Amino acid sequence: MNGLFARPDPATRLVLAEAPVLESWNAADHPDQLRLRAYLDGVAEALNARGWAPQEQRTVELVVGVPDSLPTYRGGRDLDNYLYPLARRLGPGHIVAAFGRKTHQPRSTIAVGPAELADQPAGPPQLVVRTSVSTQTTAWKRAIHQACADTVTRPLPAGPVSLRIQLGVSSRRNWTALWKPAIDALGPVLGMPNPALPFRPDDDRIVDLELHRRLDDSLGYDVVVQVWWR
Repeated sequence: MNGLFARPDPATRLVLAEAPVLESWNAADHPDQLRLRAYLDGVAEALNARGWAPQEQRTVELVVGVPDSLPTYRGGRDLDNYLYPLARRLGPGHIVAAFGRKTHQPRSTIAVGPAELADQPAGPPQLVVRTSVSTQTTAWKRAIHQACADTVTRPLPAGPVSLRIQLGVSSRRNWTALWKPAIDALGPVLGMPNPALPFRPDDDRIVDLELHRRLDDSLGYDVVVQVWWR
């Protein structure tokens, strides 16, 4: 199934028992990792992920509740760092689209639904780039960054941003592993607090994030990245 996917039915949203936990790169026995695993196990149980059929494809949406006293578009809380560990726990092969939002509300929610195409097609993307270099290298991010710099003359004005990314990949890829490096390459659009660090963009300003998979085995090891922003 290709194309852009619909968000899960809002009626299926579950209120999370605790605040979402960000991805951790610490050692396996670090308290952050233990907290993350406990959180992911709780979410997977609430969603009955163990009962999903092996080939069942799903969409997931996480709405992160932010206290009224804090801005949604500053202070960390990068949406991809909430979504990636969820996709890893639920199974990258199951997840064909992931949606994340940050909004002022007391509790966070999560919803899953069947993989269904959106009723309304999106307009043309602002950025399209096909990469042929290894996704494990800085050269992959550099190719997207350069295409982005060739497309825009300046970053978006300060404030919250909505971002949609579709990744065209072959079925042999774990597409979720491309989420973070693709976003890290969008500094020309999101802004770069330190130009000497081009792959550390101002990405906590993303308050609405969509990540979509498009399967195309003819791509081989190439990846087609399409991006919309506002």
